[in-house]
Amino acid sequence: MSSTVIPPVPTVREAHEAFVSGHSGSSAVELIQAVWVVFPALVVTAIVVQRRVGWWWFMGECVIIVLPLVLSFTSMANYTMEMWLAMTALAASSLYLVSQLHIPYTKSGYVDKKRIGCVTSLRGMLNLVTTVAILAVDFRSFPRRFAKTEEYGYSLMDMGAIGFVIVNGVVEGRKRCNLWIVVKDVVMLTVLGVGRLWLTRMADYQHHITEYGLHANFFFTLAFIKLSCSWWAWRLKIGGAVGVAVCLCVCHHLWLTTGGGEALVFGPAPRDTLFLANREWVVSMPGYLASYFMGLALGSYIFSSSVRNNTPKLTNMMVGLAVCLFGCVLALHNYLGPPSRRLANPTFVLFAMFFSILALAHYLVAETLVSSFLPGLSAVPVVFHAINQRPLLCFLLANVTTGIINKTINTLTVDYPWDVCIIATYTLGITAWLAACTRNTALTPSG
Repeated sequence: MSSTVIPPVPTVREAHEAFVSGHSGSSAVELIQAVWVVFPALVVTAIVVQRRVGWWWFMGECVIIVLPLVLSFTSMANYTMEMWLAMTALAASSLYLVSQLHIPYTKSGYVDKKRIGCVTSLRGMLNLVTTVAILAVDFRSFPRRFAKTEEYGYSLMDMGAIGFVIVNGVVEGRKRCNLWIVVKDVVMLTVLGVGRLWLTRMADYQHHITEYGLHANFFFTLAFIKLSCSWWAWRLKIGGAVGVAVCLCVCHHLWLTTGGGEALVFGPAPRDTLFLANREWVVSMPGYLASYFMGLALGSYIFSSSVRNNTPKLTNMMVGLAVCLFGCVLALHNYLGPPSRRLANPTFVLFAMFFSILALAHYLVAETLVSSFLPGLSAVPVVFHAINQRPLLCFLLANVTTGIINKTINTLTVDYPWDVCIIATYTLGITAWLAACTRNTALTPSG
């Protein structure tokens, strides 16, 4: 009499790891559509909130910006174009009502004159998208095509880490040359990386090994970039930064193709040494370095005196760059291959740069529309200012809160609409925490 072998039931950790692994991504167009609902939302926010002070106005601003983003990542993921059209129609109608019907509006409120609005918005948007996605990916309402890709493909979550690096490069060149600050930052990031590694092991938390490797994580990536690139950031001009980025991309591509880097990452080699255990982190590092230097070149141009206060010129340049980079991405995709998060190959780096510059162009257009119809108002929401002043804290809060939620409930068993409610509440809570920790926001009257 033959006995039936019953396969072992996977643990919660194993189920979570399987749930976020093995995905091939989506299309570049769908990735952009999922995020683009933010841009008309900025116009609506500027008109409705009008930089008024107080917690109620701040939470209203968060609802207008955060909720559409959460919905486009979850229950409305198949209707992102319709959401964008609806929000655009609402923004256009609001502009018409305020300008043509001469509805009064207030020009008062907090305005940060030390920062360029499009950079603040880009940094805030990338961190907000990452915050939502970090938790949402563990729920079934988050489409698997938006999750991190296993080998090749376009993915919403893949843009978070490299986008963070690009924006760091954009703002890094403005900082003063201070070796002591660099050392402190490197030590802090390394401690955070070790702490995250220790906590995940102690808590038996799910770990997507093919993301960075067995031991490495994003904090180690930031620490290495800070250590190896800060000296250059203080000295390189636009041309030099672009030259270094191009050289890194070319050398990296040669390593991946002829040097065996790609075969090493995707091959069956056991993770029995420190290098092999973290081969994704090692092999992808040149791509992250290249993206940092591209961001450095972009920041050097944006903050230059010739365009800093010339919004039309800056907008035209960003639109032109976006068109050129789009053509380059198509060429690289066809001739070198699709983007790969695990490799951080040139296609992946260039697409991330295209995504960032396209976002900058849209923010500049939104800012131009608001200032043209409503002089004295800014399209940069206070929530983005709060995130922009503490981006690392935002990332830390998102990771810690996600870990607590995952250890408290089994997210794979939570059905709609409760999953969306949890994601939205978590995101609103983090933005409110950041605002409470940040000085000079529009939560209290200025005096």
